[in-house]
Amino acid sequence: MAQARHTRWRLITWNVLGAHQPNLELLAEVIEGYAADAVALQEVRRRQARRIAHRLGWQWHWARKHYPFSPLVWWRAEGLAVLSPSPMTHVMHTSISPGVSTWSYRHRILLAVTVTRGDDAVRLYTTHLASHDADARIAQARRVAEFVAQDGAPVAAVMGDLNTTDDTEIEILREFRPMGLRDPGGLVSNPSIAPYQRLDYVLVPDRATVIDQHTPDGGERWNELSDHLPVLLEFEV
Repeated sequence: MAQARHTRWRLITWNVLGAHQPNLELLAEVIEGYAADAVALQEVRRRQARRIAHRLGWQWHWARKHYPFSPLVWWRAEGLAVLSPSPMTHVMHTSISPGVSTWSYRHRILLAVTVTRGDDAVRLYTTHLASHDADARIAQARRVAEFVAQDGAPVAAVMGDLNTTDDTEIEILREFRPMGLRDPGGLVSNPSIAPYQRLDYVLVPDRATVIDQHTPDGGERWNELSDHLPVLLEFEV
């Protein structure tokens, strides 16, 4: 009897605080060193995502979250991006904060792509949930989970800055349980200079086996890049 074939995926999520003009060359070096199959970036500008991707020689997709000032300075718009050395298809992005203007930082979105590597594919969803409104944060997580359910991808992962706090982490993660996604645990990731809270997650399929997890310890070097640390997770499914 032939044995079932397993596939490993090595993923990174990282809020790079693009408004503070991080060193893109160093960001790319860190990402390259992790040898990931895909990286999800939050709080990144379009030009920043493009430059990082070009430095790596990777494909990339970016979606606008909000204009921090005005569409007249469109290059300062912040958003989400997924970068990968493998082909990406079935790109989708949508608002998960209905009624909130795209001129407001409170506007939130979901970006989804399918990364294909040979005969295998993983559907990736990245988001950045509300930071100051617990009810909005939970409602946004519910909308993300609904999109995951509608897609029905055989292998899926949710990545991003979920802005969880002690009183909302359980509620947020509970939204993804019916979708067959679980939190494999992780380390604190914010603030990067001396992290004490976990805000950044990679949720994986229930049947996945976690092979590796890594989050740096933090310190001055990391703080120069972003106020968040990169989170790496490798799983087999």
